[in-house]
Amino acid sequence: MKHDDRFAELDSLSDWQLVNEDQDIRGWPVRSATGEEYGKIDDMLVDKKHEHVLAVRMEDGRLVAVEHLDIRDDHVIYADTAAASTVHYTKVRAR
Repeated sequence: MKHDDRFAELDSLSDWQLVNEDQDIRGWPVRSATGEEYGKIDDMLVDKKHEHVLAVRMEDGRLVAVEHLDIRDDHVIYADTAAASTVHYTKVRAR
């Protein structure tokens, strides 16, 4: 079976960058809407074919789909349903 090179972590893609660098949430804490701490974001999983971030990888290895995340000023909110934010912060491009 051929290796699928479509997905990669953003840290490993030196020729790629976020379209909006202000939305680089690597290292940010993830909390519930009530303030419960879930951990920190270690990296972002990129779909290179569609040029967007699909998920984030937490420091403990868990993956969280970006549609469940809402970026705040200095942290990220995880919601069980779709995030309240309508901001499209998942676009990336090759440099």
